Amino acid sequence: MKKCICLSMLILCCACSNQSKETDQGTSQPQTYVDSYTSASPTRSQLSGDDLKTVQTELVSLSSDLASIAQAAAEGYSEPEGAVIAQIMSVNPDGTPGLSTIHAWQYNADSNTVTVELTYGQNALNLSTVNNRGTLLVHGKAYYILHLETASVEELKYSDENYEKGLFNAAYSGKDAQLSEYSITFKVLSIESSMVYMFQ
Repeated sequence: MKKCICLSMLILCCACSNQSKETDQGTSQPQTYVDSYTSASPTRSQLSGDDLKTVQTELVSLSSDLASIAQAAAEGYSEPEGAVIAQIMSVNPDGTPGLSTIHAWQYNADSNTVTVELTYGQNALNLSTVNNRGTLLVHGKAYYILHLETASVEELKYSDENYEKGLFNAAYSGKDAQLSEYSITFKVLSIESSMVYMFQ
């Protein structure tokens, strides 16, 4: 049953990424886009006001520090105690959902942005174009669904020199295939919460 609920939620989240990008004049939230997916599920609540601020603070505490290989290897380094893995979703060119489990993600409450570091792959390609959209799924006190729009992208191409300098993320796994790494910053369009089991 849990797996069925998980799959349904993932498909719903991913489907929302292809909805209209229209926005209402004078508002900071893309209302037409937001309404098109929040109304579909009574098990999810769009956060606002004090509830949103509380979750934003929690997301900061759940984030990784995006440490590079060199930084993680430095004497005295320790990973943030509260850091959790997350799942990032996008829509593949054939319309199927793309899902990657990631370690390197960081939420910035001041700018309401998320930065992730992805090794070359279909999800990275789907999200590495400005204005493309995706979804980040994070498990904290509840299950948080962050709806994202790509704001900026930096590609770190593989070279032995870059790798030996430790420039790639500490969780980088693309050395053998000599894969690029993408640092992608997203605007957070909205944040929802759910108590429904979605992922581990």
